[in-house]
Amino acid sequence: MSLKKPISLLKNRNFLLLWCAYFVSAMGDHLSEMEILRMQNALGEGVDIIPLQARMMFVFFIPFFLFGPLMGMLADRYPRRGLMIFADIARIALMLFFATLIVWLSPYSSDWGPYLPLLFVGIFAAMFSPARSAMLPTLIEDEQLVEANALIRGVGVLATIISAVLGGWLADNMPGVAFKADAATFAVSAILVFFIIAPKSDRTQVVREERFIPQVAGGVRYILCHRRVMQLIIFGTVYWFSAAGLNSIVPAIVKHSFGLKSYQDVSMFRAYLVVGMVLGSGALFVLKDALRSEVAITWSLIGAGLAGTLMAVSTISWWNNSVAYVLGAIGIMVAGFFGSGLITSYNALLQRIVPDRYRGRVYGVLDLCTMTGLLLACGVLGIPHWEKIDRWCGLIAMGIGLLMLTVGLTSLVIRHTNQPDPIGLSITRGFNEFFCRFWYKLKRVGPCTVPREGPVIITANHSSTPDPLMIYAECHHRRISFLIAKEYTGIPIAQWFVGSIDCIPVERDANDANSAREALRRLKNGDALGIFIEGRIPDPGEVAEPKNGVAMLALRSGATVIPVGISGTVFRDGIAAGFFAPHRATIRFGEPVDLTEFPSKPSHEELNAATKKIHGAILDLVKTS
Repeated sequence: MSLKKPISLLKNRNFLLLWCAYFVSAMGDHLSEMEILRMQNALGEGVDIIPLQARMMFVFFIPFFLFGPLMGMLADRYPRRGLMIFADIARIALMLFFATLIVWLSPYSSDWGPYLPLLFVGIFAAMFSPARSAMLPTLIEDEQLVEANALIRGVGVLATIISAVLGGWLADNMPGVAFKADAATFAVSAILVFFIIAPKSDRTQVVREERFIPQVAGGVRYILCHRRVMQLIIFGTVYWFSAAGLNSIVPAIVKHSFGLKSYQDVSMFRAYLVVGMVLGSGALFVLKDALRSEVAITWSLIGAGLAGTLMAVSTISWWNNSVAYVLGAIGIMVAGFFGSGLITSYNALLQRIVPDRYRGRVYGVLDLCTMTGLLLACGVLGIPHWEKIDRWCGLIAMGIGLLMLTVGLTSLVIRHTNQPDPIGLSITRGFNEFFCRFWYKLKRVGPCTVPREGPVIITANHSSTPDPLMIYAECHHRRISFLIAKEYTGIPIAQWFVGSIDCIPVERDANDANSAREALRRLKNGDALGIFIEGRIPDPGEVAEPKNGVAMLALRSGATVIPVGISGTVFRDGIAAGFFAPHRATIRFGEPVDLTEFPSKPSHEELNAATKKIHGAILDLVKTS
């Protein structure tokens, strides 16, 4: 089986069009914010800016809460490209008359009237969002999801930087122009989406056979029956609650803790958040699938929690304005870095595990839940008439940081509780997996066929020093104890790991009966052993002869034998040189080798025949990897 490399995302016409459309659309979502705040004199003396910012976010995002499942159902029922174009055209019309709508609606409520036009813009943003997220996996390969989401998230936050800086400048220097510029961004987005060639799918034919309410209910049932999907939605909800609270208090921190008074100052400080998000997206783009999405989500939650705590520290009164500004800037950038990692990772994981026919409805429910978190934060800060709430911005930041940190640590404990190893070794296993995928470019072809329980021997060809690490990286559900040359056990950096997984030291140049007895005892206890059938790493060009130890142990114990083929590694003489050498490794687990034709106490000829059969299965996997 040859591995066909998918077309690069930057050469994928459909992805590039969607990517650029999201860029200009994201600019449109934020370009008018500073102009709306200017119309409310938000930076005037005696004006609390936190409620104004919170109300603006509340009105814009409430349609995601009210109509999220409905919009998700539409994305599963009708062509997603058409829905995105319709949403953009509607927003063009709204933005062209936005200033007039503010004037008309302001008399109805001094608190909420100026923001009501955003309600209608939010309705069509809620239509655009699930259609875009559900369409993305149909335009690219599954293995490109992390990379694609990182690029989309990165360009989205880059658009936010541009729109924040430009919007602040327009609010200070060209009042009213921001709304017309907003309309232009949505026009460009609609044109770009129009030229996407949507893939053919029987999705709409299947879904249209059902009625509206059963469709929505079917999406909810799907989520309730899938624990991983529910967990991802919960993480997204916590993030957006925290992000909304942090976004609402940033202007107050800039105004009171740092002593800055212009709209452009507020915009620039928000730009630091977006710089961090760009860096976070860039990091995931470089790492691609080297870091599993589940791991990235856990550590992103923890990192964002620590960043929120640092933001709270920046508001302490004993700092002078310059020091407080630096601490706040670092905190907001770190929050952006890990926030981007969290969003990218849970989006990629959802797109990977949710079938296409449910994907729009799942994203609709995701929008409902995440916007519930956002609206709750904005509502608590913006709806009651708090007295001088700006002075509590430090405590609010501390609460947000502790919430994210608690959820992240809970996620860490839950994830490692389900692993076969204690938490310390489980974290080490995760690092090993990341290192193998990133440094050795390790790719697994097909599933891991190692059974979850019972005695098993995982046996492979041996071509490089880190071969055991690669096997361990791609077998998540079993702790594999390797038969390992005794000289490896004395290496300080490997000693703890070798001891933790109960490796069996072997005297390479001797007939080590003690290690054979220990291996047989482990197998009779139902353990998993890793053994390299060739016994050593052969020199380049050398044909390695298989040893009979694997066959003997399998026949004596009745253990299942799983062959593994490893290819793409390079030979380096010396343990350290081999360990740190770059590889482009591929690993493939085969089906169990059938040894029922051989007796438990074989003759020498039968043992040779069993060994040859096992070795042949390994070589076949090497050729097809």
